[in-house]
Amino acid sequence: MFSGTVSVLALLFSIASFAYVNYDRRFKLLLQPRKGDWCVLDRARNGRETIFQGIVEVYNHSSRPNAIRGYRFWIDNNGKHEDLESEMAAIGERSDPPVPGEEESKDLFNVTPLSIPAYTGVEARIYAMVKGVHYLDDNYLPVTVEIEDIHGKRYSAVVNASRTERLISGR
Repeated sequence: MFSGTVSVLALLFSIASFAYVNYDRRFKLLLQPRKGDWCVLDRARNGRETIFQGIVEVYNHSSRPNAIRGYRFWIDNNGKHEDLESEMAAIGERSDPPVPGEEESKDLFNVTPLSIPAYTGVEARIYAMVKGVHYLDDNYLPVTVEIEDIHGKRYSAVVNASRTERLISGR
């Protein structure tokens, strides 16, 4: 009788363990804006466009590694859906005034593929171009950020991009 009970319990624990392992292997990313003022709007050099750039956090809540394979950005301009232009970009900055022998620092934006190990998180630097003039609620522009993982699942979050001093002053 005892060995039969132990066998049944062992079978039940095996089934429960197998079910949990398969449940935990599903793809689960979490995209969220970084706390603070990490997304900004700045004037483009041509003066006709606005640059949106910032950092979002992507967490992998799965026991399987995952990767970001695409980014998409959009805004609701007075109730009208408007996609933003974006692609992978390397943007460099020199110190002002230039220091002899110092190299230009470059930041990579919209990196694909951006790998995310299991049970960890990464910061994703994002960059897009906003065309035309837009109404800003409370001095920020709500931008929807969407990422696509390597399995085709999409995750989105709304970030509030604030204006930089250069954009406010018009320089």
